[in-house]
Amino acid sequence: MATTFSSAADILENFSKPGSTVSIEQPEALAKRLQPGEATEATDESDSESDEDAAPATRRKGKMVGYRVQVYADSNARVAKGEARHRERAVGNRFPSMSTYVAYAAPYWRLRVGDFPTQGEAEKAASEIRRAFPRYAKEVRVVRDRVNVR
Repeated sequence: MATTFSSAADILENFSKPGSTVSIEQPEALAKRLQPGEATEATDESDSESDEDAAPATRRKGKMVGYRVQVYADSNARVAKGEARHRERAVGNRFPSMSTYVAYAAPYWRLRVGDFPTQGEAEKAASEIRRAFPRYAKEVRVVRDRVNVR
């Protein structure tokens, strides 16, 4: 006769019975999650966050989903890195309060600016960058990215 289990805790309890020939090896954090009553405590903690913290952006390890202004992206292996660094210096000098990020994600070198929690803030910054650097205006766009929490 087959035994049915309604939860992971039931499975764990059944294997833990005296005389069972099955052993379970698991990380301590997983063992705690499988204990009865532990799962409700974890959800209670997340429910206790204030409405300000429950913004649509998700937070994790000092980063959250937000927006940046992409000023440059190119895959030309000969000039892309140098151009990204050149624009980084120019934008950084003009807007010292905005963080600049030059990154390589094959095959593109990209320059992104700022850590904006909302798209509206990023759009305002993009407009300022377009006005300050009309030569870059066609390439300036707002993109979703993982941004640093302020």
